[in-house]
Amino acid sequence: MKRGALETVTPTLLPLAEAPEIEREYRLWSESRNNFNRDLANPDSSAAQARWQKSYFRGEFPSGESGPDDHRSRLRLRPFK
Repeated sequence: MKRGALETVTPTLLPLAEAPEIEREYRLWSESRNNFNRDLANPDSSAAQARWQKSYFRGEFPSGESGPDDHRSRLRLRPFK
């Protein structure tokens, strides 16, 4: 992160309803997460077999749409010398 970059940001809080696409994805994620956690209790469920949801790791939105092309779930940093 470039030094001083965060200090240039002016954050603004807005109601989620003012961003309908983000609200839609949030609601899909929330429903999916609640269902997944409920199904973990059943050892025969697909949730129990999967053990974790991987949509973020794969760079997918809760709707199943692909996320940004440059999505990264892991950094591969060089070691200290």
